[in-house]
Amino acid sequence: MTEKKLAAEVAQSVNQKLTAENYSHSILQFRDRQAGVSEVYDPDSETYTYNAYCIEATLLTELYTCEFEFLEDALTAVNEEFGQWDLVDLAGKSGCGSCVAKGAN
Repeated sequence: MTEKKLAAEVAQSVNQKLTAENYSHSILQFRDRQAGVSEVYDPDSETYTYNAYCIEATLLTELYTCEFEFLEDALTAVNEEFGQWDLVDLAGKSGCGSCVAKGAN
């Protein structure tokens, strides 16, 4: 394999991951399932945690959820479990497609 081809494959695999730069407007999607990271605010402690999740978007059924104190931990969990799914950028979408069922379109 040539160095250019290897570099392109590495770049493609990195581009298919949720990152600190894209998690707020992107999801990982496979058929009717979507995975991502959301922010959860606790007003009592005035802190944020990060929720790694997977839902069945048509039925709005939660299949996986886990809260993390640090964003990098949540991203690692989602990418390890669902990183082979398609990365979908939702930036610029509005309406029903931008809510909890955002990947169901």
